[in-house]
Amino acid sequence: MQAAQMVIVAISNAQIQVVLALILQLLCQQPRPICQEYTSVDSCSLLSVETYRNSYPLALYQLFHNIDMQYFLLFLGLLFSLPVFSQKDSIMVYGNIADAFTGAIIEDGTIDVLSPDSTVLFPGEWTYNIDDGVRTASLYYCKVPEEGNYIIRLQHPNYFPLYFPITVKLSSRSNGFVIIPQKALMRKCPKEQKLGEAVVRATKIKMVMKGDTLVYNADAFQLSQGSMLDALIEQLPGAQLNESGVITVNGKRVSSLLVNGRDFFRGDPKIALENLPAYMVNKVKVYEQQSDFEEMTGLKEMERPLVMDVNLKRQYSIGWIANAEAARGTKDKYLARLFALRFSDLSRFAIFGSINNTNDTRRPGAKGEWSPSYLPQGLQTSKTAGAEYSYENRHKTFEWTSNVDVTHTNNYTLTTYNHESFLPTQRSFSLNRSEANNHTTWFNTSHRFSLKKAVRQSGQISFNYDKNTNDATQRAGEVGVNPFELVPNGEVLDELFRPGSTRLQQLARNRRYSLMRGNGENWRLSAPYQLRWSPFQQSGVNDFFSFNFSGVYDRHRAQTFDHYRLEYLGAGSGTNDFRNRYRNAPSHHYNFNTEASYLMPFGAFWPTLSYKYSQDYRDANTNFYRLDRLAGWGANTDFAPGMLPSATADMMQALDAPNSGHSRLWQRRHQVSLRLEYRTKHQNRTTIALQLPLRWELEHLLFDKVGQHFDRNRTQALFSPQVYLHQQFQKGETSHVFILNYSLSRAMPDFIYALELEDSSNPLYIQRGNAHLVPSTTQNLSFTMNTFKKKRKFYDLNLSYQRTSNALATERTYNPTTGGYVTHPVNVNGNWRTDGTFSTNGQFGANKAFDWSNQSSFSYDHNVDMANVVGSTTHELSTIGSLYLRERLSVNYSQRGWHLGAKVQGSYNRMTGQRSDFKEISAWDYSYGLTARLPLPGKVGLSTDFTVFSRRGYTDTQLNTNHFIWNLRLERSILHGNLTFALDGFDLLHELSNVTRTVNAQGRTETYHNVIPSYFMFHAIYKFNLSPKKR
Repeated sequence: MQAAQMVIVAISNAQIQVVLALILQLLCQQPRPICQEYTSVDSCSLLSVETYRNSYPLALYQLFHNIDMQYFLLFLGLLFSLPVFSQKDSIMVYGNIADAFTGAIIEDGTIDVLSPDSTVLFPGEWTYNIDDGVRTASLYYCKVPEEGNYIIRLQHPNYFPLYFPITVKLSSRSNGFVIIPQKALMRKCPKEQKLGEAVVRATKIKMVMKGDTLVYNADAFQLSQGSMLDALIEQLPGAQLNESGVITVNGKRVSSLLVNGRDFFRGDPKIALENLPAYMVNKVKVYEQQSDFEEMTGLKEMERPLVMDVNLKRQYSIGWIANAEAARGTKDKYLARLFALRFSDLSRFAIFGSINNTNDTRRPGAKGEWSPSYLPQGLQTSKTAGAEYSYENRHKTFEWTSNVDVTHTNNYTLTTYNHESFLPTQRSFSLNRSEANNHTTWFNTSHRFSLKKAVRQSGQISFNYDKNTNDATQRAGEVGVNPFELVPNGEVLDELFRPGSTRLQQLARNRRYSLMRGNGENWRLSAPYQLRWSPFQQSGVNDFFSFNFSGVYDRHRAQTFDHYRLEYLGAGSGTNDFRNRYRNAPSHHYNFNTEASYLMPFGAFWPTLSYKYSQDYRDANTNFYRLDRLAGWGANTDFAPGMLPSATADMMQALDAPNSGHSRLWQRRHQVSLRLEYRTKHQNRTTIALQLPLRWELEHLLFDKVGQHFDRNRTQALFSPQVYLHQQFQKGETSHVFILNYSLSRAMPDFIYALELEDSSNPLYIQRGNAHLVPSTTQNLSFTMNTFKKKRKFYDLNLSYQRTSNALATERTYNPTTGGYVTHPVNVNGNWRTDGTFSTNGQFGANKAFDWSNQSSFSYDHNVDMANVVGSTTHELSTIGSLYLRERLSVNYSQRGWHLGAKVQGSYNRMTGQRSDFKEISAWDYSYGLTARLPLPGKVGLSTDFTVFSRRGYTDTQLNTNHFIWNLRLERSILHGNLTFALDGFDLLHELSNVTRTVNAQGRTETYHNVIPSYFMFHAIYKFNLSPKKR
């Protein structure tokens, strides 16, 4: 009987429903009520139309399976008469309603249907698209008697009335439903301002959840005057901003940063973070962005990109706004920047420029998770400027954006690293110190269009160019014992290069000195294009076709020169070596790929078939020269790096033919993929998806060396399935979401390895190929669980496991006599990794003045590599287990201009190995501190932070230290807040340093970078706003 009801519901004509109800009562021999006319849009929303339509054949089968043939013939006759009735039936019409400025849903309005001459015909219904119990879109719904032209009148007390013309036309697959693709956009009425004498004090709410959108109130956060957008985002509960400009909210990465709902400088967050003043921001909204597919079909995609939309205050959303800053500090530090933005009704124009030599990411009083390792490497001077123009027509169907930016940097870095190699029977410690100056210029421009009509199209053309020069010196050495045990309180490299014969030199195998110079030039041209089409959209059918194309062409030029001196010491043996080397490596490359897919939903079942083709070609030359083979270019040469002989014959004589070559590689890929997705539409929703891609890779390699020519072909079929399960449970105001994802991927080794060539350009690191490599297979399993309470994230748990079979590793054969290695790639098994993160945050106290966040994470890496020693008869695997634990907790209080915060975080890293001589490693990094922003007398603001950074367990005992870092800012604003003066003090106790640590199956490395010194800086910040005159 339930199947019979489904048949009735699937038919829209009320008269037919009555007839069928009577027949079904007769067939089932029990009284049944006559089904009422189906008019509830909440029960038959855009998302559910397909379910009833496509459940029709199944319901018929279940109905007719057990009835007599005479009743079947009677019912069949009525069924075939449905089209006759349907021609007289009404047509159900749906469309979307949204705010013209924000795109948000509008609730509780009224709808009337008018004839083309504006005669009122009948009312419609104002309803909603409901997903997981949340209103995600406003809809108008009405029934019209026949095809033709109509006017929809939309009215709402907070909006101007809208008269929206529509055309209703059925297709053969419509089943009586028509969806209007254009959105009805309503303009908000201005609010009336009433003056009163009462003064009301209220606490500003920091964040609310509106539907699926998390909304932060920017004015509820206390910030230093002159703060940029990055300082605001660091204050948002649940949000994190790392040193690279990557934003995460509740553990999920933000894919794009928007300004008033539109991309800003190609979605590059760093430009907006560093240049957009925080005082201009009204709201920060975080939501999953709708795709063209969703807007055109009304169906929700399984995974959406998370975006952060920065909404500016209304007074800054029209006219000119500008922000200028100039600063001068001790240690010859300086900074200047300008940002200007002009809005009109249809366009946006932005310019920015900056110059500074601070290279600093610190902000006094910031509550973020900043640490010394986040400091940019070295001392840097940078100059950058850019502009962007964006236009959108009044109907919001066409958008054009053009932008350009140019940057120049000078960077001085001093890097020291200590490396211990994990070997079976030997100990090897490498020491290295380099000093480098790099000069780089970047130029980028892109031009993008978007066309939103029945067929949606978007395209872009981008050009990127960079040019660089660099000079460096390097001292290095290799020792067979722990050098820090011999030189506990001194500079190890200084001892290694000291004149005479020291204890360390007697135990060392070699020492090396290099003087280097290089330059390069790269440019890239790219042009992606997208097309989206729902061919039967107006008929209520959600088929969806997509087409993607992208093309890339790039050229590269790189030259390096170096004077390399190698000396063997007491524990080593060999002939001292000097090399005057020059390497020239030009290359060019193109790639294009195209993909077409078609989705045909059948109720809860969504199959998608796609085909993808890509072609890649790379032409690369590597010309290596030994200039020391020429007279006058040897160890005592007067020719500096960067100089070359003028005679072609000399260059040919200096050519290092065994290490030079010319390669051309063609790669063609065909991929056919079938995606099967099933979704239920209950409150406790289940989604199951199966992705079945089959890829064919065809590769052709030509490689030429002096006297050698290689011509190779390789073809491989790769299958990479993926399974996805999403389950949601809803109970009252609390929902639990569980996501399980499994994927298998396969990767081919680099084709050049198959030639088994040898590269001996570095005498201490000789590389060889391997023709017997096989593809690697990686399996990934991930689990996510989160809980929302009152529409706010309560906690989030992420677990993952990854295992790689036939992983590509590097087998190293160590020569204890020279301290050098011979390497070649091999396949190994046993590499796996697991990790997990649990995060939660909340607010408490009167007026929610306190907010807190906590994140606990772990990871365990089981790394396998192969290491041997010359003379050993067995090849041994090097297996290292690395456990990493991290905990971070912060508590903040904000009220009436006061902000106090406390934070503590710590990490523990433990490494174990299977070798008997392996010494377990246990290292701790932890920090704790306080932050404060306080109002002082005289309208002076104080921002400060004090943090203790501690390290334990490092090999170099000089790195096991405590550093006390104190930063401070004082500020005062005048001219109604338009002009601000500030004084910053960084690292007031002179204790800042930058150390990083990495460990894998080959060894462990500890690296130190120079950082900017302690300094003071005085700022003057001016903001300007010019609104257009009212007409």
